[in-house]
Amino acid sequence: MSLRNTHNTYGAVAKLLHWVMAMMILGLICLGLYMTSEPDGDPKWALYDLHKTIGSGVFVLLVVRVVWRKISPPPGMPVTMGRLEQLAAHAGHAMLYLMMLALPVTGYLDSSYGGYHLSFFGLFDVPMIFDKDEVLLEFYAATHSYIAYGLIAVLAAHIGAALKHHFITKDDVLRRMTVGR
Repeated sequence: MSLRNTHNTYGAVAKLLHWVMAMMILGLICLGLYMTSEPDGDPKWALYDLHKTIGSGVFVLLVVRVVWRKISPPPGMPVTMGRLEQLAAHAGHAMLYLMMLALPVTGYLDSSYGGYHLSFFGLFDVPMIFDKDEVLLEFYAATHSYIAYGLIAVLAAHIGAALKHHFITKDDVLRRMTVGR
């Protein structure tokens, strides 16, 4: 298997980034839904710290992924896909990337305006460059939540489209992002 993407399939680097980020994001969604339902206290704040650490890891991987896409462009859309379906796929991917960027940014702003620390896997604290501000804290906390629910919807469509291509259209859209062919 090639490290780089080819005309027909994704390479090992793109696949690894895709699946590691997918697992991290699904974990963040589950963790986010769980932690927000917990009563205030140290156990809840520990979950928030974990959520922020993993979220900052997703942000770093997103930067790597965007750089890798420039170095090794993804394969083109299958010729069997109609123009409207290709536009929907491009729009869906753009929304995924936009939300993967917006969530860590709004999470950072939520933490910063709340006066909360943000540790990157316990290695260092990310500097908080804004002073506490209750109004902006509430705004960014709500924005973060709304974007997260939007991401859930876009991910459901993304997964549904991949499964549609695999089981109904029977093309190689899903297979070219999995291990093996």
